[in-house]
Amino acid sequence: MKDLPGTSFNLEPAAHIRNICILRLLVAALTFSAVIWAIVVNAPFESTTNILIILFIQLVVSAVSLVLNAKGILISEQQVFLQLLLDVFFISLYVYSTGGATNPFVTYLLVPISIASATLTQRYSLAITSITILSYTLLLFFYQPFAFYEQQQPTSISSSSQAPIGEHGHHGAMPSHNLSNEPNINSALDPHYVGMWINFLISALLITWFIIHMAKAIRRQEQAINQQHEQQIYDEQILSVATIAAGTAHELGTPINSLALLIDEFTNSGKPFNTQQLDDLHLMQAQIEQCRKSLRKLVGTAQQTQAGQSEVISCMQLINDCLNEWQPLRPEVNIEKLYLKQVTQVNVFCDHSIAQAIINLLNNGANISPNYVSIDIQYTADIVKFIISDQGKGLPASILEQYGHQPINNGQQKNSLGLGLFVSHASIRRHHGRLLLRNRHDSQQIKIGAEAIIELPRANENSGEHV
Repeated sequence: MKDLPGTSFNLEPAAHIRNICILRLLVAALTFSAVIWAIVVNAPFESTTNILIILFIQLVVSAVSLVLNAKGILISEQQVFLQLLLDVFFISLYVYSTGGATNPFVTYLLVPISIASATLTQRYSLAITSITILSYTLLLFFYQPFAFYEQQQPTSISSSSQAPIGEHGHHGAMPSHNLSNEPNINSALDPHYVGMWINFLISALLITWFIIHMAKAIRRQEQAINQQHEQQIYDEQILSVATIAAGTAHELGTPINSLALLIDEFTNSGKPFNTQQLDDLHLMQAQIEQCRKSLRKLVGTAQQTQAGQSEVISCMQLINDCLNEWQPLRPEVNIEKLYLKQVTQVNVFCDHSIAQAIINLLNNGANISPNYVSIDIQYTADIVKFIISDQGKGLPASILEQYGHQPINNGQQKNSLGLGLFVSHASIRRHHGRLLLRNRHDSQQIKIGAEAIIELPRANENSGEHV
């Protein structure tokens, strides 16, 4: 009758509320039709006035709910729960006015239970089920008798044979109507109605249990599908970045080789150069050679990644290799090492893409805080943390919310994290780790810099597997 919950099928609670209101109006229309039919055949209900009052209230509540729903006010799960509570209340009033538990339509109370189990979380669903079972139980004792159902009330042979015979040869008078609010113990203890109550109780519990578990299974399946879809989009973004990087590396090879030849010609030309000029030439040679190494590593890393080649490496060695590669490019940055020598016994399982991710984060820290960057290594029995800190102005909230999901468009700022951060996050994620960015604050909650934390699983030195 209803779709499964928004948490399972990404349907808004507003759609559930709208459908519940439409269903409520349909029930009201059918009830009104029954009242009109009874009047037409000259057999009006004894409680016709009460039913019409309930109908009017139900129509007003449904109309108001639909208007608020259309305006975007009734859109939460709690409001779906309240709407179903209203349905239980209205159904209970109808049944109370027409014979209580003797009314066979009392089983319609299973409908709100089914809807709640399919559209709400477990605690709300169990609440609706409990309230509905309590309502049915009270209707066994408290109700306004309905002559039609009492005439059809099952009686045992023994009780019929023992009834006194009236003047016209008929059994005793019909059961008296329970028009007061006192509980009707006789109908509550009737085996037929007790059996109906037990049947309702079992049905309600089974419906709740099965639908809740089915909804959970569908929710898990949908989450897995969504994660696969997100991973596919993420991989496509990384592939496009890798394609651009490969093309750029190929295009840079020719100009770098040309610059290297020109510098060699200048150096070996025999022309007199002063000390400053020679230092500049040597620096240019070193920088160009570093560019060549970076391009070669880019190609090598791509081949490693394609072949799935990784190795177990000491955390100390990994950081030292990164610093040996990075510091010649950023000699002006003061780097502070906070880790201890004992981390030489701590290993991780990675390839050069992790080293490149660390270098990217060092560059980001140096761009924001050129005077100070620190790096630390912390570890537990299962995880190794590489912590890179700076003393800049901190990261804006937009970056903290957006990083890792897509390349950050931060072109308005001079020092952009941009593509490097996105690729770093992808590399770390591929090694079953994660990247955390956060701002550091002093005792007065004033930003004193940013912190990037790379978490990787520890590796077993012997087996090369994660701990």
